[in-house]
Amino acid sequence: MAKAEPVTPPPALLRAERADLCLEFADTRFWRGTPAPTETLKVPADLLAWCGANAALDAASLRAVEAQWKDAPPRAAAAFAEALSLRETIFAIFSATAQGMAPRADELAAFNQALDRAPRRAMLAPAADGYAWQVAPPRNAPSLLAAVLWSGGDLLAGPRRLRVRQCANPQCQWLFLDDSKSGTRRWCSMSACGNRAKAHRHYLRVKGGG
Repeated sequence: MAKAEPVTPPPALLRAERADLCLEFADTRFWRGTPAPTETLKVPADLLAWCGANAALDAASLRAVEAQWKDAPPRAAAAFAEALSLRETIFAIFSATAQGMAPRADELAAFNQALDRAPRRAMLAPAADGYAWQVAPPRNAPSLLAAVLWSGGDLLAGPRRLRVRQCANPQCQWLFLDDSKSGTRRWCSMSACGNRAKAHRHYLRVKGGG
């Protein structure tokens, strides 16, 4: 019986249309200021699900990566570990940016190394509802997260980096873009951390006046 020919994965179609995609990825680990931060990416399948939910990679490419990882668990584990390391690099860079500081040289170097291993945006192709960047099929963590890395690079190199904020709740540390007219947003969500801060201030006033 003839041996089956290996299936060649299709080219990936990436949009990178969201300036805050890199921040969304960094925020997949949250409540970072607590003793037990919340981790949403626990296994490689969680990473692929996040990419799909956030349009970081097209469906056909995700299915191809899922099949490859199923056949090679060590490869999946290595790519997943590198993806989490990249996430922490991105978080560190934009946490510093939100505080008006420059990222550390080693963090920026790690980010640049990942960008260097990610595909270049060189060719546009028609997509279902417009156009997308056509690149080689993902083969490593930087190519899997190319749209995330592109958004991070564009954000750092553009004026909207001055709008990067970190939640004022020290237990939260959520990163976000402040697109408010005043540019003075302090909380990831007024209904969450903002109201908690208000309630705590009220408690301290009552306690102090009692």
